[in-house]
Amino acid sequence: MIQNFDFNVAGKTGQFCASLAEDGTRRVFISEADTAKTLVILDATGLIGALKAELEEPDQLIAHAIRKAQNDGLIARAIDSGAIQEASL
Repeated sequence: MIQNFDFNVAGKTGQFCASLAEDGTRRVFISEADTAKTLVILDATGLIGALKAELEEPDQLIAHAIRKAQNDGLIARAIDSGAIQEASL
């Protein structure tokens, strides 16, 4: 499942996408839509994260990951630094 979204970084609106890992792990990848370059990896680790991943529908889990990445500044930090940002859901 892939969800596209727009996000403003440094005054420019960019297009991004978020997707669930296909390997069965509880991870969400956020990438630039035009290059598919991974910027952020959010992992549903620990008891609370695992419960969220099990109880939430996939689209809700992705939406939650997008909000967290935006609110925590992970997308902007990844673009500025050039390094993939990793966080827990």
